[in-house]
Amino acid sequence: MEIHTCLWNEVAAFDFADPDLLPLANQFPDHKIVAHSSVDAFLASAASADYLLTWEFQPHWYQACKKLKAVFTPAAGDDWVVPDPTGKVELVHGTFHGPILAESLLSAILYMNHAMPAMIGNFSRRQWDRDLQQDCRLLSNQTVLLIGLGHIGSICARYIKPLCKRVIGIKRNPQELLMPLPGIDVYGTTEIDALLGQADHVVVLLPGTADNDRTLDAARLLHCKAGAFIYNFGRGNAIATKDLLAAKHHLGGAFLDVVDEEPLPATSPLWDWDKVMVTPHSSCVYKDYKTRFIEEVTASLRDRIMRC
Repeated sequence: MEIHTCLWNEVAAFDFADPDLLPLANQFPDHKIVAHSSVDAFLASAASADYLLTWEFQPHWYQACKKLKAVFTPAAGDDWVVPDPTGKVELVHGTFHGPILAESLLSAILYMNHAMPAMIGNFSRRQWDRDLQQDCRLLSNQTVLLIGLGHIGSICARYIKPLCKRVIGIKRNPQELLMPLPGIDVYGTTEIDALLGQADHVVVLLPGTADNDRTLDAARLLHCKAGAFIYNFGRGNAIATKDLLAAKHHLGGAFLDVVDEEPLPATSPLWDWDKVMVTPHSSCVYKDYKTRFIEEVTASLRDRIMRC
């Protein structure tokens, strides 16, 4: 059996080097691990690959992969790997992102809830204003609305629930939960407008599909409770910058890990909004990322090999 890897990435936390792959080699000493540094190098030997770990997979690659059984990608979404049109090669996405992203989301909620954008401004001006946080409220008295209750969203809901008065989830098919969510109210997408006005924190965790374009448009943002905080940790197409800015005087602020144009241009007016925090699509940038992926792939491959 040959396990091939194409795991280079411009983001250091996602760029797999030989030491990152060593645990995989240790677990499968009788099998060949081939790490490629370019597409050409992979395609030159793709015919012998049984399994591939990759960030990217183009449709024409399948023609070169005569023995390929499965493609493993660290990505949670379908952004970079195209499924096999024949259905013969299984595509396996990473499922380890939930706890990683949940920590980033939790830090964002705490950050916005305790008026940290204003406090950072206070610090940068070298001022000692102890009144800036006087209107902050405990999370235990507040409601969080999660739009997008897939695997990641469900884990985020579990993380947040112990800290909040109420957690509400929006899912296209509320009857098809991926895991039990005790104490969390789950509704369908037709209820978004009615629920927006109940939430102190509105979190968007949607994939980048066309049907999610401008899910929170200007009208819906104005449906939110006055002073509510908006978060986007899914894909940028769900909230247009122009819609967010049009509603900024109604909102308490926004924390955006993804935006509708990435990288966010230096000329974007978002940079000038004093109640926004923008992070560079980095909610999963943790040292643990590569380790978690290799652990997940190792367990899956071990199971597959035992079944052969």
